[in-house]
Amino acid sequence: MRIAICDDEAVCRDQVISVARAYAEAHPERNVSFTAFEWTEDLLAAAGKIGGFDVYILDIVMQRDLNGIQLGQKLREAGYDGKIIYLTSSEEYAIDSFKVKAFHYIMKPIEQTVLFSVLDEAYDAISVQKNRSIIVKTKQNSVKLQFDSILYAVLTKRAIVYHLVGGNTVECTTLRTTFTEAVSPLLEDSRFVLCGAGMVANMHHITMVESDALVFRDKHRAYLGKKACQEIRAAWNDFWFNGEGSR
Repeated sequence: MRIAICDDEAVCRDQVISVARAYAEAHPERNVSFTAFEWTEDLLAAAGKIGGFDVYILDIVMQRDLNGIQLGQKLREAGYDGKIIYLTSSEEYAIDSFKVKAFHYIMKPIEQTVLFSVLDEAYDAISVQKNRSIIVKTKQNSVKLQFDSILYAVLTKRAIVYHLVGGNTVECTTLRTTFTEAVSPLLEDSRFVLCGAGMVANMHHITMVESDALVFRDKHRAYLGKKACQEIRAAWNDFWFNGEGSR
């Protein structure tokens, strides 16, 4: 589990580093690593190099550069869906934290037991996401696709094409059942939404719902009708606002 820490105050940053180090030592089997940043632009640059962190522990009130909410918005706009944990001494930002799909909100001063508990929740949520998969039978063999790697799946003639993170695609053999039945394992997961009769999309990877298209990470677009996009926008907003997207 890769953790990014960002706080422009050295004392607070060192405190979080100390807790993160203690957590890593307490859970060697979880392969916890952490990197601390004073500047938000340095965190964004580092996230770009590795494709994002699993967890972001961010102070909300920072005097330099961006504040924590703005940083969270930048991370989401870039397509990074890591768990955001906000640290603050004021409750006034709680509503704003929902806008960036925050996983948790912790009041200062930080208690080790509280942050440990939140990191346990984050680890469990990340593990569940990464472990769920679907077996897709292709003309050559059977392929195991992690749910987390799927942007969307679309019915093309009598086959389903799975569009994956990174730009690759996997096409199944000719369907002998309905599209909905074939993608039922995906639809049982709260991340996926049915888009009309022949497409299912991973809301965790959607960065924007336009009037006629879904925009995924890496700026990939899937074009749909306006009515379908309206329905998906409502589901997508509900997914994040109700906390499903941060779990």
